[in-house]
Amino acid sequence: MILKEVFHLNPNEMMFKVHETLLKFFISDFAIITGLNCAEYPSFCNEDGIPKQLPFGSSWLCSKYFPGKSSIYRGDLYDFLDQNQVKDDTDAIKLVLIFIVNYILLSKKDNKLVDKYLWHMVDSLDMFGSFPWGWKSFFLTLDYLKKALKGKQTDSQQDVIYYELFGFPTAFQIWIYE
Repeated sequence: MILKEVFHLNPNEMMFKVHETLLKFFISDFAIITGLNCAEYPSFCNEDGIPKQLPFGSSWLCSKYFPGKSSIYRGDLYDFLDQNQVKDDTDAIKLVLIFIVNYILLSKKDNKLVDKYLWHMVDSLDMFGSFPWGWKSFFLTLDYLKKALKGKQTDSQQDVIYYELFGFPTAFQIWIYE
């Protein structure tokens, strides 16, 4: 499908030509497919979706489960959740929410850091729950879809050309099947 992309001027969508039919992938499609809040960022966030008024330093949740670490890699979070049982239910929910954002909605490589703002945002489940994760996820997904063919990589050991998609490309795949 990506090979069928048609150039157009709107950076907030992708357009494809399939059998003489133009198809557009919009944020509204993403919202319907995912059920996520795709509203624009609230006033308490900057243009990148990061809350403006967060405390400095590590969050209490990060300090409690990763003592002595100021930065946590996504792989460290995965390993921790895989190998440990969190006894406090609220803490477990908060850790899993951070995991879902990092591995599903805003997926990236394991060697990337968990964004520090997530540790602080999850302290307020109301703020976390009302945040427009769909907006953030859609634009990250769209960015990687647009970069897909430009950033082809070669695996010399297997003689294969591939590209990596991050964000939430599953929503795009579902849209294709529709």
